[in-house]
Amino acid sequence: MDALLSLRNVWLSFPRGRRHVVRVLADVSLDLRMGEVVAVLAQRAQGKTSLLRVAAGMERPDKGSVLFAGEDLWRPTGTRGRSLGRRPSRPVGARIAFVRRGEPDLDVSMLESVALPLTGAHGWREAHERAERALGDVGARGCAERRWSELTDPERARVALAQALAREPRLLLVDDLTATLELVETEYLAKLLHKLAMERDLGVLMSVSDAGATAWSGRVATLAGGELLAPALPVRPTEDHSNVISFPGG
Repeated sequence: MDALLSLRNVWLSFPRGRRHVVRVLADVSLDLRMGEVVAVLAQRAQGKTSLLRVAAGMERPDKGSVLFAGEDLWRPTGTRGRSLGRRPSRPVGARIAFVRRGEPDLDVSMLESVALPLTGAHGWREAHERAERALGDVGARGCAERRWSELTDPERARVALAQALAREPRLLLVDDLTATLELVETEYLAKLLHKLAMERDLGVLMSVSDAGATAWSGRVATLAGGELLAPALPVRPTEDHSNVISFPGG
């Protein structure tokens, strides 16, 4: 099966001051297939959010390629073989969803918050139907009429996931969604992502800072100093072994 997402020899750095640069990613390569959950385990400031942004086409790498469904997001478009713009050569639209918690721009109910970004493409009725369905799918139907300020941390994490699912993407990029959650809710979201990947044939790439969030991932990689250790061989999580984590190198 061809990879849904492929990162090949990706390098990324950011300037610091006039003479220095900070290396964020160094020669990172990674494949992700449909129906698969891959977790990237890293501490803060180790580049895991930048890795997801590169995978989403939100951040252009210094070197290397990013392929989604076989297409290079940064395929050269200039007359001399180099891309002239700062955006991907082909828009990915709703096919890639970036999931992170953040307070909505508008103080509206969570149903409206999930539905509003969809109204332009789908109209009011369908947008609200999608929003209701997505909230139900993540166990957040009870949050529909509440405001962001009224939600607990676990509820906010579920709503953020619903916001992405309502777009019906092929790839979910989940940025440390479980960072502030207790063990029970962390396991719930990990199992939910595994279930969604299997049932909807989604690819899920998630960054985590807590190893407990990787229990239901098919593969686990670690990121440190910009370098990604190769993911372990795929495993099949089960109810009896949901607390067993497969790390690179055994």
